[in-house]
Order: sequence, then C-alpha cells, then structure tokens
Amino acid sequence: MAQSSKQLFADLVTEITAVYSENEAKSIVYLLLDTLVGLSKTDILVDKPVDTNIDFAPLVARIKSFEPIQYVLGVGDFYGRLFQVSPATLIPRPETEELIEPIIKFAQSLTHPVSVLDIGTGTGCIAITIACELQNGAVIAYDISEEALRVAKQNNERHQAGVQFVQKDILTYQHEKSEQLFDIIVSNPPYVTYREKDKMEANVLEYEPHLALFVENDNPLIFYKAIANYAFLNLAHNGFFMVEINQYLGAQTALVFKEKGFIEVEIIKDMFGRERFIKGRKQ
Repeated sequence: MAQSSKQLFADLVTEITAVYSENEAKSIVYLLLDTLVGLSKTDILVDKPVDTNIDFAPLVARIKSFEPIQYVLGVGDFYGRLFQVSPATLIPRPETEELIEPIIKFAQSLTHPVSVLDIGTGTGCIAITIACELQNGAVIAYDISEEALRVAKQNNERHQAGVQFVQKDILTYQHEKSEQLFDIIVSNPPYVTYREKDKMEANVLEYEPHLALFVENDNPLIFYKAIANYAFLNLAHNGFFMVEINQYLGAQTALVFKEKGFIEVEIIKDMFGRERFIKGRKQ
C-alpha cells in the first residue's frame, strides 16, 4: 500500500535525530531513500506516494550506532559516480574530489596518451574517476589490501573504466623501478597520527579501516617518503604528482618532496580552507 514519502522521510529523520543533528539526519535519510527506494529530494518535497515493503528498522539501528550510511548502503558517492564500499575501504570524501581537476588539467595539456598511477587506491574511486574522465589514459592502481582490491575491481567493472589493479605495498617497493614511466602519480595514503584519534568522530574511528587511516606518531610521513622515492624513480620527465595530506603537516610533507628533488612543489587548501594537497613536478 502506497504511503506518503513526506511522512516516511519525517519519521526516519525523527528516529535518526536521536543521535545526529537534524541537518545530518536529513542528509542521511535523503541518501537512504534515494538509494533504496529511488526517491529524490523533489519527490519527497511534492509528497510522491511510495510503495515499499523495506523494513527500515534494522538499517536505522545501524545508523544510530554511528555506522556510516555508506557502509549501511554499501555505496558512496564520488565525483558524481556511485562506488561500492566495504569495511576494508575508506569512504570516498568530498574534499578528495578536489584531486581530480588538477590531474585532468595536467593530463589534457599532454599531447600523448597519459599514463597514471594511483598508490593506495582503496575503493578505486580516484583511479576509476580519472580513467572515466580521460577515457584515453592508461591507469594503474596499487593497494596492499586484497579485500580493498576486490572492491576496487568491482567498481572498475561497474564503471567500465579499464583500470589495472596490482597488489603492492609501497613501503616495500618504494625503491623499485617500474616496467614503465608514469606521467602522473596520485595518492591519498594513510596520514592520521594515533594522537589525533581523540579528535575523530565515532563513525570514522569505529568503522573505517585503521590500516588505511593511521600512521605512527613518531613517523607520520612514512608513506610520503615512500611515494616521493617511488615517484622520483618512476615519473617521466616533467611528470606530475599530487597527494592528499594531513592538514597539520603541510610544510613538513612539502619538504619531503622538495628535498627529493621535485620542483614547483605547492601546498593547496581544500574547500574548507585546510591544507589538504601537495602537487609538484619532476624535472
């Protein structure tokens, strides 16, 4: 029997505001209804009748235990595309999308088919998005996690992106010469120190994979040093790199790349005004 979409929306928001703010609850419910029922914000606004036999109670219980909505639904949005997620992968974040445009811009400045490497790919959202946006580029992605690569490969099939995935630990292979040179190397590696745990939200700390989040307090730049080593060996002449960084370690991270010999090293702020990315080139 059809029911009011407005009423369904309001009931779910009321339930979830027990643990989230009203605005957060509304965002969660919009995503829940859009993904599971196909109801858009406009459908809810005009009170489109909805006929569904979905039992929302167990889903709401998971949400109220602070499990991220993306894990509850099994998908997250990145750059206008849906990506499968699992507890073995980080949830794609809006600020990470800001990596894409500078990479595409650099790729389009080249006159030959572009070769791209994504280090620590997780869901594959960065590599797959670049491949879809470029269409004529060759994109390879590394990750240490077999389970993350399984998810990434499913996303690759979903978007018909043609990315090649390789299980590789960049810390082990940082001094290895690849079979090919890359025009672009991109990475969003683990960068949160354990001392920052008390500042983190419960839904991140309790559910997202610590392997992909944390680094030791006494060696917070371990992945950037490895990426700099690998990129210096495997970037082509005038090759471009871009990495997401810990907002509190911008200057120190930039220094890693400068000391390695990269040029035009620049710290870039994200949409929230935080130092979030570093880009540069190999001479």
